[in-house]
Amino acid sequence: MVAFFKEQKKVKESKAFEVGCHELDLHGRGVARENGKVYFIEGLMPEEKARVILKNFKGKTAEAAITKITQLSDKRRESDCEYLSQCGGCPLQHLPEDMALEAKISGIKKVIKRSCNLELPEILSVATSDAHAYRRACRFSVKTDHKKLKLGFRGSKSHDLIAIDSCLTLTDRINSAIDDVKKLINKLECKKRVGHVEFLDSDGSLGILVRINAKVTDADRDLLRSFGEERGFTLAVAETLEHEVDQSQYIKESVLVNEDSLYIKAKDCIIDCTPSSFVQVNRDINEALIDAVIEGCALNAESKVLDMFCGLGNFTLPIAKRAHSVVGVDIVRDMIEKAKANALKNNLDNVSFVNTDLEDKFENQIFAKQNYDVVVMDPGRSGAKRATVFCARMKPKRIVLISCNVLAASRDIVELLKVGYKIESWSVFDMFPRTTHIETMFVFSL
Repeated sequence: MVAFFKEQKKVKESKAFEVGCHELDLHGRGVARENGKVYFIEGLMPEEKARVILKNFKGKTAEAAITKITQLSDKRRESDCEYLSQCGGCPLQHLPEDMALEAKISGIKKVIKRSCNLELPEILSVATSDAHAYRRACRFSVKTDHKKLKLGFRGSKSHDLIAIDSCLTLTDRINSAIDDVKKLINKLECKKRVGHVEFLDSDGSLGILVRINAKVTDADRDLLRSFGEERGFTLAVAETLEHEVDQSQYIKESVLVNEDSLYIKAKDCIIDCTPSSFVQVNRDINEALIDAVIEGCALNAESKVLDMFCGLGNFTLPIAKRAHSVVGVDIVRDMIEKAKANALKNNLDNVSFVNTDLEDKFENQIFAKQNYDVVVMDPGRSGAKRATVFCARMKPKRIVLISCNVLAASRDIVELLKVGYKIESWSVFDMFPRTTHIETMFVFSL
């Protein structure tokens, strides 16, 4: 059934009342049941009580906000982040990590049971990592306020910029560069037009992209290039330009220095990238995910594989080393061009790439008329509705579905169950510790 969005009723005024938490939901929120209603409360954990006020409600469920915790659990974890009250980027810091992970796993089981009428088999594997220094890619917002430059993250549920000096989740190499980057921006002629700075701590150099809402001056370009040369960073700039004909704006991204030294490792492959490239931010979890995908594909020398939503080839290239042939498909042209170059770099001649939108009419394209033994899908948060229907018709022997949103995945799973697929195994990957996110991988066979 399609779930249509309805604006939730907002409560204008609410008197505080006390609730007790008995469990956590998929997102790590405390769940309380009082007088026939179910309340979801951020920041509350089992064995705790709190006075809360209603934020919004829908039928017999409501979201509530804590005004005061009246009974603390002895399992509550003290935060080691000085920005917790402002940033909100890691909202599950109060939970022991095993409790947070169990809540996510339990939540996944409940979603699949409710949406697919299916009890999941015993979980195959759970991949976790250290909650510190795991994040190798990030984007900072930049703002000049009262002649003082701020670089940081947006506040919790607000547009406020929270200036930070370092972040416990970021790699040491990113943290050590933050202060120098702030000094660099302060020297730019167009510093007031800098909107964001992106970091990518690759397996080669540190990549930095400065996004400027204007045309970059020659002087600023020289400053940026020199900064990268002196430190061995891969420095790129994204500037806003105007078309000569209609004066419409467009963004031009260019790497100024050390382009060839930015790359990530994907098992036994090297993948060149740029500072703005999408990569899985958790290096250790990505390696575990690649291994799990390869195992789930059950490859042999005759396997023909289709990798949908392939990106730079994070799965495509390692699979190509173990299969007869692979076709990678993605909507982003720049990523597909980079993926083609990466195939050549890794001496792979059994892989090809197609640039197309898998949520639009793609079924009559040449790649879609071929037969495949295995299909890998790693869509965005909205899921892979059209691609899943395509797979259900084609019926490859195996399908590996990776999802960062189990609610969307459950819809896709229903389509596969209808035509006879069974969930052979499933695994979870805690890509972002202490956050509400979780990656899930389902392996289907006929």
